[in-house]
Amino acid sequence: MTVRINARLDAELARKVQALCRRTGRSTTEIVKESLESYYQTVTRGSPAAALASLVGCAAGPPDLSETYKDHLTRSLARKSRG
Repeated sequence: MTVRINARLDAELARKVQALCRRTGRSTTEIVKESLESYYQTVTRGSPAAALASLVGCAAGPPDLSETYKDHLTRSLARKSRG
């Protein structure tokens, strides 16, 4: 099933749609459909931070690691280089 929609575009946006049609060889309908699909994916996917939220707090380590990570890394690398 398809649904017909009417949308009013200002002159600048209409010019951009026409430029996309010329550049890609696609119809206005195809440009609008692809644009809406892309926008939908962007909005529903969430932010990159939300995608990483499940990783926050999933590892064990010193409670002050975010403040002293350089010291911890230096000591760890020194231990590895000795042995």
